[in-house]
Amino acid sequence: MKTVDTVDIAIVGGGMAGASLALLLQKFCPQLSVALLERQPLPTAGAAPQLPSFDTRATAVAAGSLQIFSELGLWPRLRDYCAPIERVQVSDRGRGLGAILEADPRKRASFAGMLGAVIENAALGPVLYDALAQTDAQLVAPAQVRGVTMGSGGAQLSWRAEEDGPERTLQAGLLVVADGVDSPLCRQLNIGVQRVEYRQRALIATVGLQRDHGGVAYERFTERGPMALLPLPRRDSQHRMALVWTCADEEAEQIASLEADAFVERLQRAFGWRAGRILRAGKVHSYPLSLSLAEEQWRRGLVLVGNCAHFLHPVAGQGFNLTLRDCHALALTLARGCAAGAPPGELDLLQEYGRERRLDQQLTIGFSDRVPSLFASGSPWARGLRQAGLLGLTLAPPLRAGFVGQAAGFGF
Repeated sequence: MKTVDTVDIAIVGGGMAGASLALLLQKFCPQLSVALLERQPLPTAGAAPQLPSFDTRATAVAAGSLQIFSELGLWPRLRDYCAPIERVQVSDRGRGLGAILEADPRKRASFAGMLGAVIENAALGPVLYDALAQTDAQLVAPAQVRGVTMGSGGAQLSWRAEEDGPERTLQAGLLVVADGVDSPLCRQLNIGVQRVEYRQRALIATVGLQRDHGGVAYERFTERGPMALLPLPRRDSQHRMALVWTCADEEAEQIASLEADAFVERLQRAFGWRAGRILRAGKVHSYPLSLSLAEEQWRRGLVLVGNCAHFLHPVAGQGFNLTLRDCHALALTLARGCAAGAPPGELDLLQEYGRERRLDQQLTIGFSDRVPSLFASGSPWARGLRQAGLLGLTLAPPLRAGFVGQAAGFGF
């Protein structure tokens, strides 16, 4: 693969964060040269997504994020692989009170009339890379980044296409690190991480139901941890939803090891019958949960995005949505800098980006961190507080509208 030695921006990490940022930079900063380096081979251009009925992961994408994808021209293709979220039922297991968050029925034609959608990851990746193949971005994969040296002119990366292959170098005016939680590059750059271990695991699976979900997502809080069922498109005549089941470490290990029928029975008992009868479940994947926050998200010539910047509890489904808002804001900030003649790695420009993103990050991260512990507590004080919150969402339209707006990604 032919590569250049110097670019304006190098993105290390070609997951959803890195690929989305590369597309946003191509749209808003077409005058900047961009290289995207990814350890794994890239999806085959033009290949149809491989979408089994079960055993596929999915991402809840807020309406504001769908709007960003629409700006990139991706919505017509993504529409076929997603299920809209029109309502969210929030409930506290064992308590009668709950709340229904609903999109504005007067705005069904726009993303503001949707709370969001659930998109299957097996489709999202190929759609992003098909779009990137139509741009001038340089896609470098497989590329194992071996080291980075920061200087006054930006970053110099050393990388190899293969473990025993020749070492190459790439000079970038701005380095964007998007290589995930426990980032090797962040360790090389001595960027500290604040971490909270929840001593929980998320059990992820696709489940089949007896009835159609009707565009309803369920957020169910139990004393053992939150559970969510998110709508998925029908496939092979199956009514499907994506399960996110948060459990303590030891309980998660026991549940994940159950045979399929026993797992479905345990799930039905834990979740209840609000979504109807659960008929089957695909393979169960188990992931440890923690809150991970980088102590620095930018320096001169350097920005962190995605899970290496902030890795959240999945209770509110806001991790990728926060990342996409970060990437959108970064691309717009760099576009303003280009218009003013500023190089992309200029410290003042990156500080401007940081100031713009501070409030959104603080509120989203704080909510994702505190809500699970509040709803997991069995104390009378906590029970009263969460019931009061659900009652407020039910009886106070302005409060509900504001909460829905922020959850949908339109609040900032």
